[in-house]
Amino acid sequence: MEHRYKLRIYFKSGAQKGNLKREEFFDSLDAMNKRYRELFKPREYALNPTAWEKVNEEWLRMFNMSAA
Repeated sequence: MEHRYKLRIYFKSGAQKGNLKREEFFDSLDAMNKRYRELFKPREYALNPTAWEKVNEEWLRMFNMSAA
């Protein structure tokens, strides 16, 4: 089964700060949201993970993520 959601996770320190560290893939929005909440740090706004959804074979960024 192809994954529909992913989180892009970034380096938070060092020479690679801000660069892509890894991607994690999910079959459900709930699973991705759970992981996002685990990783989200309010004080590290620009370095928090970004959420993506695959639509018509193209990855589109999701902008309405919340740590709530």
